[in-house]
Parts: sequence; C-alpha cells; structure tokens
Amino acid sequence: MHNKSQKSNLKSQNFLEKIVKIKKEELFWKAQTVQKVSESKNQQIGKSETRFLKALQKEKDKLKVIAEIKFASPTILDLGSPGDLIRCAKQYEMAGADAISLITERHFFKGDIEFVSQVKETVSLPILQKDFIIDPVQIYDAKQVGTDALLLIARLVDKQQLKKFVSLCFSLGIEPVVEIYNEEDLEKAITTKTNIIAVNARNLETFEINVTGACMLIKKIPNHIIKLGFSGITSQKEAELYKNSGADGILVGTSLMQANDIKSFINDLQI
Repeated sequence: MHNKSQKSNLKSQNFLEKIVKIKKEELFWKAQTVQKVSESKNQQIGKSETRFLKALQKEKDKLKVIAEIKFASPTILDLGSPGDLIRCAKQYEMAGADAISLITERHFFKGDIEFVSQVKETVSLPILQKDFIIDPVQIYDAKQVGTDALLLIARLVDKQQLKKFVSLCFSLGIEPVVEIYNEEDLEKAITTKTNIIAVNARNLETFEINVTGACMLIKKIPNHIIKLGFSGITSQKEAELYKNSGADGILVGTSLMQANDIKSFINDLQI
C-alpha cells in the first residue's frame, strides 16, 4: 500500500528524537507563562464521562472505529491536502465512524491545532487530538480549541509527568488517551487514572508495524480500562485480530485516507 518513492529519509536520528527537539523549540517561549494546575487541585476533581468516552462505551459488542484525518506522515509524504479537511470529516461522519482523530503536528504530518475547532464546527463526532505532548501548555492549547480527547504518548515523558498530564486533562474536561508500545509503557500508564489505553503497533523509532505484538500487549491491559488498537489496519483481518485480543476500538488512518469507498471500509471494520 505504501509508495516507496514517497517515503521520507530520517537517517540522522530517530523520529521521536527529532520531533521532541522541534517541540521543545516551539514551546520554549510559551512555557514561560503557562499557568499550571496544582496537583492538589487535580486530586479534588473527579473523572467525568466525556463525549469521547461515551462514544467508546456505547454498543459494547461492536468494535468502535476512530477515523483519522492526516495529510502526511514521516513514511508517506502526501496523503492529501489540508483543503480536504472538512470534506473528510463529513465523509467520516456520514460513513458511521464513532469518532474522528486529528493529527495536529505541523512538521511531519501537515497538521494544525486549528483543525480541531474547524472540524467541531462541521460535525458532531467527538475529536481525538493527536500530537506529541511534552509540556502542559499543549494541554491548555487543546482545551482552547475544544479538544474532546488528547493523546499522551507514554514514552515521551516520565511516570510522574504522565500522571500530572492525565490529571490536568481531567481537570480541563479533556479525556486523556495514553498510548503505549511496550510493557514498560504499560507499567507507566496503569499508574495514572486514565480510562483509556491505546496500544500502537507501530514502533515510532523504526516505523515497523507488529499487530500481533500489539494484540499481545492489549491482553495485558487491566479489564476496567478501555483498550484501543492503533496502526497496521488495512482490512477486516487486522480489525478481527484487535477485537479478539480484547480491544474495544481501533484507530485507522493511512488506509482510510487511501480508501476508495470510505463507508464500506468503516462498516467492514465495525465488527
């Protein structure tokens, strides 16, 4: 499915190192003025059911599909144009997607945080914002644009930071979705109060995909937590693997952006 001629070259250092370096440079000036919520305040705020959480809890026997809009990735440089944002969102809603994922990272994914508010004005589905969160200011920014759920990648921060980020999300009415890749990430994630853990089958350092490994990790997530499978979904076959491992939902990006019949593809995945 991937066009080798479109693949980008990330030789000098791995992708996560590059993206964190860029994020730190972008956030340096903003971090000086961010108003942080104290830990004691976070502890006083209980978890409430967000729109995103409710969307994943309905029809428990059906695999939920989070349909992702992305116009580029580090491995495929062209998946569309930001001018297609609203059209894609409307197509996903009409096709019966349970939620929409928006990648807001600008440098490698052609994203923009303003995509969130633009899509929310157009469709009624809850929005998962995906970015590389390393500073509280990004969580406040997510709140400003109306993000329903925010991705927190466990390997980007230490355990204490992750716990604070999850609590901050809850305090702002945002549903945190903690993404993990290995057992070390899982151990870190379950120390937080997150309702949702997503296992990414893609190694963000090598870009290799291992759906079987992701499914094994999903089985180790405590049952009281909603489980999601990210990456590697090209057909109903992968959806079945994720569901059989105990996943409540899956996120589909590249394959959906390249699909000829979006409605049929989404329907095939909602098993």
